[in-house]
Amino acid sequence: MIFSWSLPVILVTSQNISAAQHQNGFSLKLIDPLSPLSPFFNSNLTDTKRLNRVLESDRRRLHYLISLHNLGSANYSDIDPSQIRPGLSSRDLYYMVEMGIGTGTAFENYYLHLDTGSSLSWIQCEPCHECFQQQPRLFNPQNSPSYGALMANHPYCRAPFYKPGPNGLCYFSIFYADDTSANGTLSSEVFTFTASQGAYVHVPNVVFGCTHQTDTDYPLNGPVGIFGLNLEPESFISQPSSSPVTGMRFSYCLVEPGSTAAMTLLFGDEITWPPVARIQETQILRFNNGFGLYYVNLTDMSIDNTGIYFPPGTFDRDPSGLRGFMIDSGAHYTYLPKLAYKIVRDALVLHFETRHLLPVQGRGEAERFDLCFDLPPNEDPVNLLPSMTFHFAGADLPLFYQQVFYVDLNEQQFCLAMFPENTGLAPAVLGAFQQVNTQFEFDMRTGGILRMATVDCTHGV
Repeated sequence: MIFSWSLPVILVTSQNISAAQHQNGFSLKLIDPLSPLSPFFNSNLTDTKRLNRVLESDRRRLHYLISLHNLGSANYSDIDPSQIRPGLSSRDLYYMVEMGIGTGTAFENYYLHLDTGSSLSWIQCEPCHECFQQQPRLFNPQNSPSYGALMANHPYCRAPFYKPGPNGLCYFSIFYADDTSANGTLSSEVFTFTASQGAYVHVPNVVFGCTHQTDTDYPLNGPVGIFGLNLEPESFISQPSSSPVTGMRFSYCLVEPGSTAAMTLLFGDEITWPPVARIQETQILRFNNGFGLYYVNLTDMSIDNTGIYFPPGTFDRDPSGLRGFMIDSGAHYTYLPKLAYKIVRDALVLHFETRHLLPVQGRGEAERFDLCFDLPPNEDPVNLLPSMTFHFAGADLPLFYQQVFYVDLNEQQFCLAMFPENTGLAPAVLGAFQQVNTQFEFDMRTGGILRMATVDCTHGV
């Protein structure tokens, strides 16, 4: 059976504090939670249950994106923070990162969710009330000489996520799509990463959230917080403290879920490309009410070499903040506007009709997919299933059939691994399933450039 779920979060390994200076980049290990290499691999979770949880997680992710639109169209002073809910469900299905935080006896390594749709990184801190149980210990800021609580006049202390609190400090409240939340003190601390050469990269004065109340239910043996990498100023990649070692750019290359191949998250000068890679680039679109999300200009799609030719403006973001198209590590699958999805669906139905295949109901693991077909006996998917290309302004993203279709050889079925976004409010999303075997580089140095190239990610980058 060929199966794939998603890939949205990432891992770093740091051990003891050690001297490392003048680093202009570093690379971190990426761990797929569906891989046996993951420390949190759940062998008891069936494929069907895993897929159902993935789709529920995506539903909540889209709800979060809709809530951002509602937030962007309102006056910040009128915002109820409970509207802002990215979603923390299905936590053990995401990629993670591990990093060291703090100095002195407070230093500890933590696994965190990597989220390119979130800004603030956070962990649980002492004292912590109504918090989930975790391993390792909670971070104790009193035992870290490098810890600092940020004042209410700090530039990052702004509505709607942050506000002044007792003792003149800045406090944050973030609510998520599954009715969970994180609340605490906006802080700064030393983050420690392990470079590819084995040296340690220490980044001082990283702004993060020291959470003292966390209404969520993380697994006991699992990630314990968020590592935010969006475009907002308080994101790790955007902060002045980290820019000397990140160069304000990062890159990843995802393998098929469940693979035992190693993956790497690259920062700064550690970013390299295979010599044969055909690198293309498109502009990252910034909006005043874009909340740091990675919007790009999708102009069309094609099936094999036949263009779909969507109506002009199908994927444009309107002035009120509706729609648009974004790259998101927090979504498992790709979601298209309802009309665009119908056009793609109809084109595929016509494509397979010429091969005497008609749509059928998905069975077993595939029952949640909208468009499925039976795989003819003894038919190799590589000879039957078409490729697809996403056409961006200035760049093409070709997808092989493995990134377009969910193939279940047990049931002898294949299904389109994309879904409609039926509300007309959320942006269209290129999810992690469709990002497999493409190296992406997010470069924020000159306004924002997204680079991409088709590569074999199992060979590393």
